[in-house]
Amino acid sequence: MDWGNVTAEDLIEALREVDWSSPPRPLSEFFSRFTVPRSSAKWNSRLKCNLYYYRTNYFILIVLIVGLGFLRRPVAVLAAILTALSIAFLNDR
Repeated sequence: MDWGNVTAEDLIEALREVDWSSPPRPLSEFFSRFTVPRSSAKWNSRLKCNLYYYRTNYFILIVLIVGLGFLRRPVAVLAAILTALSIAFLNDR
């Protein structure tokens, strides 16, 4: 798949339809061979590909970060979640 031609809307739709019960990829694979892309087009393409391929790893990482934030500052995390939900519902068409 040519990830350079995939729009953000296509990626979001694919992430909605994909099976989220797949196990996470190994951490050695997740963190291996990390290099910064040389062009913005390559950066954009790699970002879309990685979001799709490592979706479960990113989901777990976000849950851990939010969980740690909740342990440190519960009110701030709740406020951030409520703000995000408000924005999501206000932008829903």
